[in-house]
Amino acid sequence: MDDLLIIGAGWAGLSAAAFAVHLKPSAKIRLIAQGIGSPIVTPAWLSLLDSAQGDVLESVRDLVTRHPEHPYAKAGVDALRKAVQLFAQIGAEIGLGYQAELPLRNKRVFTALGSQQSPAVLPYGYQGAAIAGAQPLFIGFEGWRDYYPALSGAHFALIAPPIGARPWDLTPTDYARHFDQPHFRAEVARSVKARLNGATSVAFPAVLGLEGHAEVVKMLQDQLGVPVFELPTLPPSVPGTRLYNKLRRYLLDRRVRLQIGHPVRRGVLEGKRVLGVEVAAAGKPQFFGAKAVILATGNLYGGGLFSDDRGRVWEGVFGIPVQHIADRQQWFGVHMLAPEGHAVHHFGVRANAYMQPLGADGAPVAENLFVAGHILAHPMDAPSPFETAEGVALATAYRAVELALMQP
Repeated sequence: MDDLLIIGAGWAGLSAAAFAVHLKPSAKIRLIAQGIGSPIVTPAWLSLLDSAQGDVLESVRDLVTRHPEHPYAKAGVDALRKAVQLFAQIGAEIGLGYQAELPLRNKRVFTALGSQQSPAVLPYGYQGAAIAGAQPLFIGFEGWRDYYPALSGAHFALIAPPIGARPWDLTPTDYARHFDQPHFRAEVARSVKARLNGATSVAFPAVLGLEGHAEVVKMLQDQLGVPVFELPTLPPSVPGTRLYNKLRRYLLDRRVRLQIGHPVRRGVLEGKRVLGVEVAAAGKPQFFGAKAVILATGNLYGGGLFSDDRGRVWEGVFGIPVQHIADRQQWFGVHMLAPEGHAVHHFGVRANAYMQPLGADGAPVAENLFVAGHILAHPMDAPSPFETAEGVALATAYRAVELALMQP
């Protein structure tokens, strides 16, 4: 029997496993997931509250005062602080350079469409944006369909990548693997240097290495003599893939049992306790027992919630009631990219202050079942869940792990 079983390999699930390793190194931890989770489609930075001005944690304290049902209120601001600092510590250990000095303040990052965003904690590749200066040079690759530097800014250049046949057909991860090769990045540096023309920094699409990312960025900065930073591109996200790969290796090195590609069919309960879960396998489902279970399977987009054409929404492992709007016409607003988001993004399960999911009667479904991440409901009048995406995942995962590891 495991001490802790985590369902889901997204931001919350992977973070929960990493936090558990630190909080209780002797614990037997198992993570089971249907597939690779959300990090590989995200920029891999941490959005805690993108609209915050000044100290982000103070802004979150104000948020939970106004919205006591928000996931931040359930986990607590102290859990957010501890989670972000521990995640940054782990991120530094695995070579991705996350930094989370207090007070936390939102940073400036550029996007591929010429706009800016304001996450609070950045991996190494984005940090140069803070010192980009007045004239960053945006670099693209001739014929490549995944990034058009003319959309990023007026000062841009297209270079011919030192690749043989069909360079336009490469994926972002293909380019990242090429950048891991010293001769490739040296040729790129020579091409870019000839095009600097007074640039105060150089921005590349986020493909600067898959394994040797920090080395790639440092070498380019040394060769070009100006700050170098990345811009998030279309999925698959190379920064997110870096994070997933390195976290996976980190967990395996610490004897966490990872089962990716194994759908959890149902939770097994006895009275008010979870005994474990049944996982799809050849022949018949396989049972895995655990002292505590954390459900971190995500929302409708992540596969933790399901819906139908009649407006029903349900959770698929334990049958937990989902807080949602029955009228499907109200799920989405008129404008697809509305800053306030859409009502459907706020749907989720309710939890108490102990991160236990609540049944239809308002009581915990099970005393040793906990929830974390984007499966949690957000108040409809709260900021868009995208503003707090990684922050909610980390804070609720940290608090759920703290409580789950206390189970006898």
